[in-house]
Amino acid sequence: MSEPVTEPFEPTPEQIEARARRADRATRGALAAVLCLEAVVVLLVPRAIAFTTGLGTTRTVILIALAVLLVAVGGLLRRPWGIAVGSAMQVLFTATGILIPTMFVVGVIFAAIWGRLLVLRHEVVGSPGGLRMLAG
Repeated sequence: MSEPVTEPFEPTPEQIEARARRADRATRGALAAVLCLEAVVVLLVPRAIAFTTGLGTTRTVILIALAVLLVAVGGLLRRPWGIAVGSAMQVLFTATGILIPTMFVVGVIFAAIWGRLLVLRHEVVGSPGGLRMLAG
């Protein structure tokens, strides 16, 4: 006996919406993880460099404040405007290269990861594309 031919399963609009919400939450979680990793890097990389050039009080305070800010923004990513603030933090993180030139390289690497996650979010969730992708 031959088996009956079944139609391919088509998800309902509610299922599609639920998948998009889960994917949005997952990508926002990944973006928050990137910000928290950046905070760790802000605290560790300059410490390694301090042995050669010295950090000084001003640079140390700025970097600690940036690390705290990165973690705080990571917690705010669930808000609708959280991705825009996180994107601005990428610029601020890369700008720490003014204080410590090595941080330019690290900042560009993290900005590339951030951008790739936003592209992935755009593909999976259907968020706005182009420059509007940076604002969520």
